[in-house]
Amino acid sequence: MIFNLSWKNFKGQFLNYLVYFVSMTFAVVVYYCFSAITYNRNLANRVGQEIHIDSAMNLGGILVVIMILGFMFAANHFFLLKRGKEIGLYHLIGMRKEQISFLFFVETLILGAVSLVSGLILGVIFSKLFSMILAKAMFLQVESLFYASIPSMVQTGIVFVFMLVAVSLRSSWLIYRYQVSDMLSKTKKRDFQSNQMSILNSCLGVLGIIFILIGYILSYNVIRFGTFLMKTAFGFSGFLIAPLIIMVICMVGTYLFFKYTMNLVVYLFGKDKFNYYRNLNMLALGNTKLYVKRSGNILSFVTIFIAVALGMIGGAASFYTIGMNSVNITAPTDFIVAEDDYEKLTQVIENKTDTNLDSLIKLNYKLTGSRFHLKIGQEAEEYNTSPINLLSLSNYREFQKINPYLKKIELHNKKDIVILDSIQNILGGFIRYGSDFTLLDGVKLHVSDVRPDFLGQNLLRYSFPTVVVSDEQFDEIDSGVNYTLSAFNVQAKDKEALTNKLSEEVKPKWIAPVYYKYQWIDNQLVGYTSKTSQKPENERSEEYSEDSEQEYWQLNYTNRFSELRYIRRAMGLFIYVAMFLGVLALIITGSILMLQQFSEAEKEKESYDLLKKIGIPKKEITKLVYQQNSIIFFPPMIIGVLHATFAIYVFSKFISSSGYWLAYLSCGLLILIYLSYYFLTSAIYSRIIHGKHQQ
Repeated sequence: MIFNLSWKNFKGQFLNYLVYFVSMTFAVVVYYCFSAITYNRNLANRVGQEIHIDSAMNLGGILVVIMILGFMFAANHFFLLKRGKEIGLYHLIGMRKEQISFLFFVETLILGAVSLVSGLILGVIFSKLFSMILAKAMFLQVESLFYASIPSMVQTGIVFVFMLVAVSLRSSWLIYRYQVSDMLSKTKKRDFQSNQMSILNSCLGVLGIIFILIGYILSYNVIRFGTFLMKTAFGFSGFLIAPLIIMVICMVGTYLFFKYTMNLVVYLFGKDKFNYYRNLNMLALGNTKLYVKRSGNILSFVTIFIAVALGMIGGAASFYTIGMNSVNITAPTDFIVAEDDYEKLTQVIENKTDTNLDSLIKLNYKLTGSRFHLKIGQEAEEYNTSPINLLSLSNYREFQKINPYLKKIELHNKKDIVILDSIQNILGGFIRYGSDFTLLDGVKLHVSDVRPDFLGQNLLRYSFPTVVVSDEQFDEIDSGVNYTLSAFNVQAKDKEALTNKLSEEVKPKWIAPVYYKYQWIDNQLVGYTSKTSQKPENERSEEYSEDSEQEYWQLNYTNRFSELRYIRRAMGLFIYVAMFLGVLALIITGSILMLQQFSEAEKEKESYDLLKKIGIPKKEITKLVYQQNSIIFFPPMIIGVLHATFAIYVFSKFISSSGYWLAYLSCGLLILIYLSYYFLTSAIYSRIIHGKHQQ
């Protein structure tokens, strides 16, 4: 009889459990597919040892578990509150608390088991699709076979059984804590005085709006804000701390908004007597105050979760852009090689069938000393005394013919120079140089422009700044060290095979050390750069100091294909995990709001029945339902999208990118998901309060 009663109540809660079942099933699918990919040997072997695909998938799986566990706890809490009378009834017919707990445990286990089995079946079906999406994201050519991963099934089963047991134990604890009188009594509504609101709550409500606006204003001026923080005790780290401070301000503002600001808005709307007594607005306002009071914490959590999920996708787009820019910076052509390994590398290329060397350019550099003014974010003056790389304008223009990333440069005077800085590629304006460079023998050069550096890996140039000078000026400078790099492309049928062959024959290594020492004495730069150490033998064992001789080494070569392959695989994997976690987060937050509203529908059913008895048309009541559900769904959606939009703007100020369309597309996807949840919830809510047979 008890199980029959439980089954009858279970059927009565079918819609609630359906939402729970769908969300749980999707989570099982995502977790299983993440796990199955780690056991996919074809995919793992194709990726190679340079990318730890299993680590990324395991981390994604852990985040899935954390999100779904939070959802299960929230959903279980709603179910217990909604079935309080049922639990009280079990007590009245003589059931002990441990029996009730066992009954709910079995119920949770059965529902979880059905979700698990359904999720595993769908996971096996869609695992090939997941693998294909990952392969495309990582630019892999790999055959993705349909298969069922037994280890992944076992792992998924163990993890979700553990979560079900954890949720069941929490249910038992809540059942033991509740009193029978509380379970059988009607849900108490707190009294709200519509015409009174404390000064403190009003101030907190205003602060909610102010904090959010401050967060948005700081986001719009994040570079200035970061620069300001750098002048404080934060120092250089202030530039990186600025986004975190903005995020905290927006989180506090979000909490205050849903806890106090919405109440303040309702209170002010209630002061308008004309609208307050119009139609069902009085009832709508009263219910809105009740809903906001009950749901303030949940709405704050959902909004922040939405913003984080969308921001995570925007961050993924940012990192992908950084990765692709880094390839263009370090390897703008297929190969850039130092003199020591040029012949060995070209010999391997020429011995490879269907492979030809193409577009060879010799880059002739001079490494000489300089003193220049450098500003890193803040206004404080800093002078650097170190070597710089000189490249003649004609040589630059030669390289420009085969390097699509180099822009046109004009030098109008002999003393004009253009600085090429790799940091300008990502954080434009963050690094600023003074107007002059002072070389040995009192030579002064004027900075006419600062451009992004696309000359290749700066380790090939001893990691020092590079400036383009006029040909005449280049020929006049005799000090320092001369060296040559060879940049070229290759025509090959299989660049991956060529890269693998080169990695066996020519290993990346450090070569050609240089030694330098420069000082600023009597407004003159003195010192040297040499291929041999000028330091006496008896001083070479001394500890490092800035005034002593420095030693630097040069990298021997870079390979564009290997760099591009690594970045595509690493960033593709990152975006893949971020996208699926973001979508799962949106589904979970929408499901939480839906379950909460179903719980509210049961609580308010009697109130709506009373409205029908006094003659309020069902159409007006249904309109009221849609209106009140909009208060629950739209503010988190709108504020979450606004938070994410400003977060993406902050990313764009730090990192220029054309890939942010992915984040904005996710914002559009969120709106579609939440609109679907809103209309579906409102329709089911109406069905609950009107009964199964509506006229």
